[in-house]
Amino acid sequence: MANKKHSREAASRVKPQPANTPPPQKAAAPPPDLQAVADRYARPVLIGLLVLAFLLRVVNLDALTLWVDEFVHVLRAKDYLEGKGPLFTDDNNGILLTFIILPLFKVFGAEAFWARIPSVFFGVGMIYLMYRMGARLFNRYVGLLAAFAGVLSIYLNFWSRMARNYAIFGFFFLLLGLVFLAALEGKSEREGSFWKKYGLDPKYLLLLPVVLLASLMSHQLTFFFVFSAAVYVIAVAANKFIRRTDDRNNNPYLWLSALGLPFLLLVFVPALNGVIKGILGAFLPARIVEWVIPQWSRIAELWQSKPWEAFDMYNGVLRYDPTILYYPALAGLVAAFWLRPRSGAWLLSSVAVPFVLMCFVFREPADPRYMIGIFPYFLIAAAAFFYAAWRYLAKGTFAGSGRVQWVLLLLPFVYVAASVRWKELKSLVLAEKLNEHVVDMNITTWAFINWKEPSEFIQRESKPGDIVMATVPTAASYYLKNDDVLWFRQSYYDTKQKKYVFNEPDSTVQNSASSFYNLVRTYERNPRGWLLADYYFDNIFTDDRARMFVYQNMYFYPEASRDGGVMLFGWDRSRPKPQQQNLVVELGKTTSKVVSKDYIINPPEALLQQPELRMIVRARHVNNNREAFILFNDQNAVYLPPNKGKDIETMTLAVRSEWLRPGPNKVQICYDDQVKNDKDPGFALYYLALDQ
Repeated sequence: MANKKHSREAASRVKPQPANTPPPQKAAAPPPDLQAVADRYARPVLIGLLVLAFLLRVVNLDALTLWVDEFVHVLRAKDYLEGKGPLFTDDNNGILLTFIILPLFKVFGAEAFWARIPSVFFGVGMIYLMYRMGARLFNRYVGLLAAFAGVLSIYLNFWSRMARNYAIFGFFFLLLGLVFLAALEGKSEREGSFWKKYGLDPKYLLLLPVVLLASLMSHQLTFFFVFSAAVYVIAVAANKFIRRTDDRNNNPYLWLSALGLPFLLLVFVPALNGVIKGILGAFLPARIVEWVIPQWSRIAELWQSKPWEAFDMYNGVLRYDPTILYYPALAGLVAAFWLRPRSGAWLLSSVAVPFVLMCFVFREPADPRYMIGIFPYFLIAAAAFFYAAWRYLAKGTFAGSGRVQWVLLLLPFVYVAASVRWKELKSLVLAEKLNEHVVDMNITTWAFINWKEPSEFIQRESKPGDIVMATVPTAASYYLKNDDVLWFRQSYYDTKQKKYVFNEPDSTVQNSASSFYNLVRTYERNPRGWLLADYYFDNIFTDDRARMFVYQNMYFYPEASRDGGVMLFGWDRSRPKPQQQNLVVELGKTTSKVVSKDYIINPPEALLQQPELRMIVRARHVNNNREAFILFNDQNAVYLPPNKGKDIETMTLAVRSEWLRPGPNKVQICYDDQVKNDKDPGFALYYLALDQ
């Protein structure tokens, strides 16, 4: 009875509903609290990003043979540990990386993996600092989005896999910015203290010169930080002075700008250059001082001849990677001022100031890798734009729609993922390409050459007393484990004359290949020897006479290199000299090396009176009649017949006289990369001349 009574009372409290009343609606999704979301998910997301960054940078780390510039650190560390050479040399810019490599080589040996692993960790550290910088300037969301873009950047991935001082420089350059901002925006807890009065943090002020030194020891491009910091403090000081937001006497930006403005005047006013040279010359090497002070006459000369050359290169880096983030990043440099004016000032100073200086003032030398200090800030600017767009829409158009705000919060990550060059990133990480340009030339202009394979060939075939020459002796020395490799290079760039000049013959040395005279004398004094030649062999650093001497006196070994990146020549005076060899061109082993350089022939006018000329060609490994051809004056071509055997064979080609003209004619040897069913691609040509 009691249960029935309670049931009736409960039923009496339920109000009847009309039959057509709709069911109750679910409560709308609340708008996201960005701060709460970041506090909750920032740490696990950041850890996941850092793990992914490490994996992308460490997988197949030693698949590529060491790049020429990597030997700046590798050989210095190796030779120093073996007691064969000094640690400090003129070319060792980035000595801090060499210091770090030393203990790794001591414990594990001088291998490519251990030379490159420090860059991996500094590259991952750069991702962490991008997060910290984004969070400091704006919030954790901006930091995470920028870090996400950095993890997948082909540019940052490539330079974090090299034993060069660019990942370490990018790390310390970002850290320098963080420490600088922390020092100027200190929060001392002691009321009335000197530090509280001026808004400074003593801990970070003490740390600032330490990080500055580490950055300078990583790369001299740290000098650009001074310009960025000077522009930033002047801008903040001017804003404070105009608005009178602080007591002028307690404004650290005001008295810092009193130092920064005179510095800028001393550097950029030509009449004052002598003063700043004297100041900097007291504690910096003369070579660095000359680089730091603009050479206005040279700048004017470059502006007349090629004003946009450096700009096109550096802008090309940003247009290639981060691709479709390019315009959001530019917009972010403006939107940042709406979010937080002081952060906008720092972001713009860190991007625009060094970018403009590199493009139009300190423009020599220019190389895509020098963007490593600017690039992380550019990604932070893109992240700031997306946050500004979200904030505008979340507080305006979609103020009442929580679900839409959540979608808007996640869309930038999708946009960043769409900007990634996935195919190129996969090729780099999986080491799908091991020679020549493994990434786009907007990332680096340098090509990778396989020095290891031809060096192993020499080790198998050489005899005691053999002489070894190389166009890049550092690479040959490393892989041959031979410190006596001669430098095969007969010219150099004279900075005073602004042109390439030949080295003077040196009769004081026994063996050398630094001039044509020395090359011939070394050949005559040594019964056997080898020459490892990469692309330097065909450019201005090689004397034409030296090149022809090699062709006429040394045998070419195509089997020493599967990709043909390094050509191996050798001589043995117990054998007869090569017959009918006036050049050596190897094409088709790789997809990018399919056309030779230009050669010039001058047929006698009497010969041109004939309707048809004969050209004598000696070639090897021509597999079919559609593989190799000779191109005349970019208009007409004749294909080579296939070889009958595996040896070098002499062929006679019919050339129509109307294809040639009196005087110089351009001739190129070409590989037809459209040829089908070429199971053994590539051929070598050893002789080319008109039959007179």
